[in-house]
Amino acid sequence: MKNYAELLFTDSVRALQDEAGVGAKFEAVYRQRTRDSLSEEELGFIATRRSFYLASVSADGWPYVQHRGGPRGFLKALGSNQLGFADYRGNRQFITMGHSARDNRVALILMDYENRERLKLLGRLTMIPIEDAEARVVAELATEGEGKIERIALLDVVAFDWNCQQFIPRLIEAERLEAALAENERLRRRCGIPPTELV
Repeated sequence: MKNYAELLFTDSVRALQDEAGVGAKFEAVYRQRTRDSLSEEELGFIATRRSFYLASVSADGWPYVQHRGGPRGFLKALGSNQLGFADYRGNRQFITMGHSARDNRVALILMDYENRERLKLLGRLTMIPIEDAEARVVAELATEGEGKIERIALLDVVAFDWNCQQFIPRLIEAERLEAALAENERLRRRCGIPPTELV
């Protein structure tokens, strides 16, 4: 696995960092962040995500970002440095698939808005038609009730980085909020307090 900064802190980026007086600091910090593989911390975080953002680049150099979602844990670890997900029928534009067929370098951002955390991944994406995929991998990545799998997406992770919490809005999933409100109403009834009126 490569160091995230070595891939993204190009000469022009480093010149700007130096101009701002932070180049040496970043060099020292990121030198310590090289890892051989994703740790239990990263794998645990990935296993609990319900969505992520996936960026690819067109043949003309235009970036494209799409949102991928599914049941919690639909993005699965297939090894210490490989992730995968089942690709179901979508809007039939095939943008990410077309981009990755030419240049398979992609970036992912995985968010935990409630705890204000984000994990950034760089990797190489391979889209495999379902008929060419290993049965074992298909079975591992399939999600019940999601329909027919058209292809398997494999991501070989090349580098990763955790981002700071700054500017991440704290959002709570609707299901967790509804459960908390229901529990609040149950406790109010038990104590003889009138139900809350929500406007």
